[in-house]
Amino acid sequence: MLFDERALTPSFGYVFDPKWLDPFESIVSILWKLARMNRLSGQAITTQLAKSDIDPYEGVAACRSEVDLCRLHLTLGLPLKLVWDSVLPDALQATAGNHFRYCRKCLCRGYHSVVHQVGTNKCCPVHGDPLEIACRTCGAKAPYRLNVALLDAPYRCGNCGHLYGASPPVSSRNMRPFNKKARIAITRLRWSYFAYF
Repeated sequence: MLFDERALTPSFGYVFDPKWLDPFESIVSILWKLARMNRLSGQAITTQLAKSDIDPYEGVAACRSEVDLCRLHLTLGLPLKLVWDSVLPDALQATAGNHFRYCRKCLCRGYHSVVHQVGTNKCCPVHGDPLEIACRTCGAKAPYRLNVALLDAPYRCGNCGHLYGASPPVSSRNMRPFNKKARIAITRLRWSYFAYF
């Protein structure tokens, strides 16, 4: 597949199915799925995310004021509301913290929620496990920025390459949606934080 570097569109089409997404999936999780299924580099994706020209290694904050949501909506064929919900509101950016926060069990199924990034949330709403910010192998903390280092290492530490989860994530094609209880838990918590944004 050829990829047009000037626009986030491939010359002969790309593979992306909205059915791979669960409720309130983060922009990071969505882009990891896009990158894995289409063998795209973090640099190719990062340069197309921002509203202005950026250094792809510096990246942009995963918040609404910095990410070009309309471009992603059109490129991925996702509803604008879904893309809007995948990034943090600017008002919550200060509470989000600077590091990528994750649930190991969620990452094993190829899922990361925007709710995981809200600073007041200490546990995964689906599994109840404490959220982690450091790699268990090397102790490195990834900045929560859409940059080459984060996007080139789907579900892995960008420093040492070790998986964040206990096992490789399930392929997007084989993933089953969250069960009803999990969907309710993540939706309830999302609305408690984002109700006014």
